[in-house]
Formats: sequence, structure tokens, C-alpha cells
Amino acid sequence: MVFSQKLADQYRELRSGAADCLLLMQVGAFMQVMNEDARTVAKVTGLKLQMAGDVDAPVVLGGFPKSGLDAYVGKLVRAGHSVAIALQGESKDRRLAEVIRLNNPGKVN
Repeated sequence: MVFSQKLADQYRELRSGAADCLLLMQVGAFMQVMNEDARTVAKVTGLKLQMAGDVDAPVVLGGFPKSGLDAYVGKLVRAGHSVAIALQGESKDRRLAEVIRLNNPGKVN
């Protein structure tokens, strides 16, 4: 997994655009999650986590290949979570590409 303060700042900015969702952000050929989103995704899917950043302000990271996106989104939605997906463009800019919001987060009928 890749970590830089710039990526963390981008993640936080994109996250504010879909604050009620788990954010999956594309970084190259992988999808990455951070902090509380990473913990939640790990709890639902078994994703392995790692720590990055400064000792005084650690960041929790998780990631999976973009080819697994459908499977991870399916597991998260079935578990009752709304999901936002930020894709990376050719110039490496990222934007929210899709938001899947459940009407009643936390409860799947």
C-alpha cells in the first residue's frame, strides 16, 4: 500500500463529500481505505490492515486490488454500509465516481 500525507489529505477531502459512506479510493491498481473506514472494511471483509505515517499521528491503511472492487462493495453493502468510490484519472487526480447509499444504513432487508 502507498501512503503519503498528500494521499491522506486527498482521502480526507473526498471523504467530506460523502461523509455518511465508507470511502474506497483508487491508488494506481489498488483501492485503499484509511482510518475508521479501514477498520470497518476489515471487520466486514477480513482485509488486513497496516499502520503508516508519523508515530504521533498514525494512519490505519487497508487495500485490495481494483479487480476485487465488485466483491468488496457487495460485501459492504450486504453488511448494511453505504459506499463511495473515488477513481483516479489519467492525471492522477481523484474524484467521487459513484456513491451507493442505503436508505437505512446498518440494516439490510
